[in-house]
Amino acid sequence: MKQSITDLQKRRADNIIWTCAGDYSFVPDFKAYDAEGKVDLYWNVIFGAARRHYDYRQLEGLFAMLDKYRDAAFYQALFWNALEPLLYRAELAERPALARLRPEPPESELRLDPAMSTGEIVEAARAFFYERYGLYGDGRIRLQYRLRHLRRLSVDSFLQRGPILFHEKELYHGDVASWTQENTLSSKLTESEMRDFLETKFGKSLYPTEQVLQLERKLCTGNHRFTHLFYTRGEIVELRGVYSSFEMHQRKRQQELIAGNRTYYKANELANRVQIAKLSTRIMNSVLLHMQPELVKANAGAIDPALAWRGAKLDDDRIFRRLANENAGDMSVDILLDASHSQVAKAAKISSQAYIIAEALSRCHVPCRVMSFCSMSGFTVLRLFNDYAAGDNSGIFDYSTEGCNRDGLALRAAGELMLRAPYEHRMLIVLSDVKPLDIAKIRRSEGEVGQSYDGIRALTDTAQEVRRLRAEGLSVICVFTGADLDLPYARMVYGQDFVRIRDHSQFADAVGKLILDQMKQFAT
Repeated sequence: MKQSITDLQKRRADNIIWTCAGDYSFVPDFKAYDAEGKVDLYWNVIFGAARRHYDYRQLEGLFAMLDKYRDAAFYQALFWNALEPLLYRAELAERPALARLRPEPPESELRLDPAMSTGEIVEAARAFFYERYGLYGDGRIRLQYRLRHLRRLSVDSFLQRGPILFHEKELYHGDVASWTQENTLSSKLTESEMRDFLETKFGKSLYPTEQVLQLERKLCTGNHRFTHLFYTRGEIVELRGVYSSFEMHQRKRQQELIAGNRTYYKANELANRVQIAKLSTRIMNSVLLHMQPELVKANAGAIDPALAWRGAKLDDDRIFRRLANENAGDMSVDILLDASHSQVAKAAKISSQAYIIAEALSRCHVPCRVMSFCSMSGFTVLRLFNDYAAGDNSGIFDYSTEGCNRDGLALRAAGELMLRAPYEHRMLIVLSDVKPLDIAKIRRSEGEVGQSYDGIRALTDTAQEVRRLRAEGLSVICVFTGADLDLPYARMVYGQDFVRIRDHSQFADAVGKLILDQMKQFAT
C-alpha cells in the first residue's frame, strides 16, 4: 500500500526526530505519518527519544537482523510497541503534552523492563523472536515454526489503523502489524485449509461447506468477488494436526480476553443491573404505548353490536372494530459489532454494553441477536453470540477482536440472515468507527492486482450496501465511535441515521434511544 507523503511532511518528521534525539548528524530510519500523509507527532517523538535514551547502534543491529525476514515490518512494529511504554515514561516529565497525544497503548507480548540496558533489551527481543516466531537471526526459521506458525503469520497479524510507518524504502500501515507488499499470506493456504484454520480459531462453521459456497455465490460479488464468508456461533472444535501448539497459544490469548470481559462486567455489576432495569422499563413503556395493537372504529372488520344502531339511524358506516398497528409489535433488533483489532482496547466495554442491551430487550420479549464481524486473509467472519429466541445472552462476553473489517460484505452477510427472519419490522444497529479496511483487494478477475479496500472505495461500497439493505425494508442505523474528523464519513455512509458516542460506555443508552425512536416510527 503506497501513501503520498510530501517533502514538507518528510522534513517535519526529520526535524521532530532530530530535536527529540538531540542529534542532527543522522538520517532517521523510522518515521510516522497519519492516514492523510501528515506527520504523526507522537510516534516521531518516540523514534527520536529512542536515540537519546538508548544505544541506537545496538537497536540498529536488531532491526538489521529482522530485515532478513519477509515479515520484517511485523517484527519491527511489534518491537516498537514494546519499547514505546519505556520511552513514554522516560520523556513524560520533560514533555507532559505526550499524555494528551498518546494513542491507546497497544498490547505487546514482548515485555521490557525500564531498568534494562540497551544490550539487555536487544537480547530479550532476540530471545522473544526466537521462542515466539522461531527466528534464528540469520534469515532462517526453525522448521516447526515454518510448518505451524509462519504459514499463518499474516493470519495472526493484527491490522490496526495507526500511523503510517515509513522505514527506508517501504511504507507499512499499522501500530501492531503490517502486511507484505503483495498483501498475501507468507505461504498460500488452500481455501479448505483456511476454513479449517478459521474453525480452530473462531469455532465450528454454522453451515455445511456446500451451503456456505451457495451463500458466497450470492453475496461475494462485485467489490467482494474472490472473497469468502465464514459464519459461526463460536462452538469450540478440537485442535488438529501441526497447528495444535500454535492454536493452543492463540486459544489461551482469546480465553484471557474473554475472562477480561467477564471480570469487567462483574466489577461494575451493580451499576450494570441498574442500567438494564432502567433500559428495560423504558423499552417496555414504549412497547405498551406505541407497539401494542388496539381496537379502533372502522368501516370494515368485526361488527360492534354497541355501534350497530348508528348504521341504521345515523347512516354511519363506522360500526366495525379492527386492530390498529396489528403488526407493530412484530419487531426484531440485530446488533452488529466491529470486531477488528482496532477495538481490542475497548473489548470489555463493548461486550458489557452489548450484554446490557440484549438483556433489556429479552426482558421486554423483543427478539434480539448480537453478532460481530472481522476479516482475515480474504474471509469475512460473522460470529453469532445469541439468537432471537435464546434467553441466555452470556455468550456476548465471548466477544474478541482480530484482523481487519470489510464493512460492506459484513453488512451484506448480516442482512442475508435478517431477511430470513419472520419479523415485520427489522432493525440493524451497527457499532462502528466507519473506517472500513481490509487487506483483501477489490478484484474483478483472476490474476488482477486489484485495488485496496480502504478509503473512499471502501466507504462508497459500505454506503451502497446500507442503501441496498434499506431498500429491502431493513432499518440500518450506526452508533458511531470515530473521531470528529471522521463525522463526514459517517454521514456519507449512513446519512442522518447515526448517533455519535464519545465513549463505549454510552453504547447501551444510545441504542436504547434508537430503539425507542424506531418503535415510534414503526407505529405510525
